[in-house]
Amino acid sequence: MGLGRLLAGRAPIEQRVITDYAVIDGVRVDGSGVIGTAYRGALGVPGVWRAAMLISDTLGSLPWHAYRDRAGQPVERLAPTPPLLDRPSPPETRVETWSSLFLDLLLQGNAVAVVAARNVEGWPTALIPVPATSVGVRRRPAGLEYRIGDRTFGVGDVLHVKGPCAPGSLRGMAVVEHHLRTIELAHEQGRQASSLTDHGVPTGLLKTTNADATREDLLDIKAGWLRSQRERTVAVLNATSEFVPLSWDPTQTQLLDARKFALHEIALIFNLDPSWLGAAQSSRVYSNITEDTTNLVRFSLGGHLARFEQGLSALLPRGTWAKANVDGLLRATTRDRYQAHEIALRAGWLDVDEVRALEDLPPMTPAQRAARSPAPAPAAPDPTDDEQPDQDGDPS
Repeated sequence: MGLGRLLAGRAPIEQRVITDYAVIDGVRVDGSGVIGTAYRGALGVPGVWRAAMLISDTLGSLPWHAYRDRAGQPVERLAPTPPLLDRPSPPETRVETWSSLFLDLLLQGNAVAVVAARNVEGWPTALIPVPATSVGVRRRPAGLEYRIGDRTFGVGDVLHVKGPCAPGSLRGMAVVEHHLRTIELAHEQGRQASSLTDHGVPTGLLKTTNADATREDLLDIKAGWLRSQRERTVAVLNATSEFVPLSWDPTQTQLLDARKFALHEIALIFNLDPSWLGAAQSSRVYSNITEDTTNLVRFSLGGHLARFEQGLSALLPRGTWAKANVDGLLRATTRDRYQAHEIALRAGWLDVDEVRALEDLPPMTPAQRAARSPAPAPAAPDPTDDEQPDQDGDPS
């Protein structure tokens, strides 16, 4: 189904189809690309996979909102959310589209998407992600020019989010490019561990004290031993032969330490605390975990979000900007939230309905308000009721 039907009622300026490719001005722009060997090799390392999925899926699952600022009026949040932010590449879901772009930003240093539809005012309403490895960019007198296949696009038709880069650089720096040696080392360590698992080491040693034993005699003893093991029968050795079992201690080979160190380096590459990859060096307690979530958003995810927020805001009308909602990640425990609500209610800077909105609850009904209202205080006694008249009839 074409995007024009999916976005019926928005009257796009030109027909642009979104499937696994976009048809723009009658030319097919492929949005599916062949994943490079470096890409696959990096994700083949468990630590890299864990780090990449943690960041891309966490960021991809965040809801997005658009805000508008008009002179003399308070900032307002647009409702409903613009389709560019809510579902940028139908029929894909929002998390599928954003997660793939964040993953490309992490590993390739660039996230690229082509504007695939616009509303009647000319503002983008849909995007199609394009693998960064399939996009070329160069500086032209009229501005930046992007080449995808045989088509060229201007800045206004492309969302390009760059990762860390040198000043004036046209492309961001890729993890698989600048840290390939570290990733290859981790991959090689995994291969060595797998080799030991597949091929192993000898499980035992057959010794003989017979100095006259020939090679053929020894091979016969070995064959008899292996045959008894295959047949699950009792093995028989003569008085001069002895079986000594062997075992492999991975700590003596320092393979485990080397793999932990590689995992620690991968965490540093992705700007993550090693505990998120299972390489924690100290015991974890509840307070550490809650603080780590806040630090994850501030120091690990914040930079990626800021790049996307500013890139998407450039595609929105002037005075409108995009912002991801990270409240769900920073949400405190139930007890901490309720204690904060109690303080706000006592101080008077939040009312009950505002607190309920923070907890995703509807406003109180009239019946709930009546049940919550305090009972009226009893009337104060009349002070004259206790006064007694004197003998002359006048009150004393």
